[in-house]
Amino acid sequence: MRQPKFTLRTSVPATLVVTAVLLAACSSGGNPKSSSSQGTGKTTTTTTASATSTSTTTPAAPRTGPLQLGQAIPIPITANEVTAAEAPNGAVFVSPQDPLSTSTTVVSVIDGNGPAQVAETMPSGVAALAADNINLYVGSYANVTAFNRSTGNKIGTWPLQEINTANSSDADLVTMSASGGHVFVMESQGNIERVYRFSPGSKAFPQLIAKGTSAAFGPNGSIYYARSDGHLVERTNSGATIVGPLLANAPNGEGGGVQYVTAVANGLVWVSEPAGQGLDTQFSRYDATTLKLLNSNSGTVSESIVGTSLGALVLSPPAGAGNCPQTTSTSSDSCVYQAASDGTLTNSTSVGMAITLLGPQAVVIGNGPTPTAFEMQRISSTS
Repeated sequence: MRQPKFTLRTSVPATLVVTAVLLAACSSGGNPKSSSSQGTGKTTTTTTASATSTSTTTPAAPRTGPLQLGQAIPIPITANEVTAAEAPNGAVFVSPQDPLSTSTTVVSVIDGNGPAQVAETMPSGVAALAADNINLYVGSYANVTAFNRSTGNKIGTWPLQEINTANSSDADLVTMSASGGHVFVMESQGNIERVYRFSPGSKAFPQLIAKGTSAAFGPNGSIYYARSDGHLVERTNSGATIVGPLLANAPNGEGGGVQYVTAVANGLVWVSEPAGQGLDTQFSRYDATTLKLLNSNSGTVSESIVGTSLGALVLSPPAGAGNCPQTTSTSSDSCVYQAASDGTLTNSTSVGMAITLLGPQAVVIGNGPTPTAFEMQRISSTS
């Protein structure tokens, strides 16, 4: 069963929508097999990771201490859903997310703590955004267009594979990332994720580099995904593949029994296995270098995990884990927590009606004074 994606809705706090990219359970192991690169037509180095639970690397320790919210910066757009991306220098780009719209769409940018400005105006709807130190990338269901961030000039457009929107209510069938000198586009079709890659310095069409039942963007141009044979796999920016242990892939008819790759944060690959009823899920964490299973813990499918300069942060709605404190008896505040390498949540910080959490600089976007208005706040730590 395809898991819900992390949609940015205005009526309720964000939920973890998994383009089939959620988190995992205790089960790992099996007999890892070698694999070749997918869709590249090139020979790549392939290694097989052990399924044991001892890691040879230690994830970087997150900064600890109370989290603090900065000033609320209004985002001058009105929408039912939004999509957002953050550049490495902390510039945040936000746009209404309505890929099928035929109306012009404004992409806003917030640099530092200054007011939101118009970054680009697109002739039609936007599906996803990404940014690196040089360019802004705006994706639709038809193509990706790149703009130089300094001049605003368009530098190129790359076509996407046709996306079938029939029998789909998701606005986020396309997600993007810019890393390691490339742009990555993940297209969701049914229960399959396809990841394409192109270079902003080339006119070559995006190339299929990974295909699986779930996937997550990693650092430095890497991709982590659950391959069709059930193995956790990393594809590095150089094209090498590392094959990890088998993930659970035994649907129980109630939405459970399958593990989904959800996030890569601060040296760990987070995988989840929803219980199949309600919001309960079990998260497992794998070493991002060796793909060895480290540990597991209980949680909820509504938790969103993001790697930031403050460590791995988790955005959770009021009903999520951690007993999110409420500012008033009638409010429904979400919370951001720091997540330890064993999944323990600490330093709870109420962030109001938040809908998404971004990195690498910790940023939260939430509802403003009205359900269709938005604002952004930066998150810092006292230590």
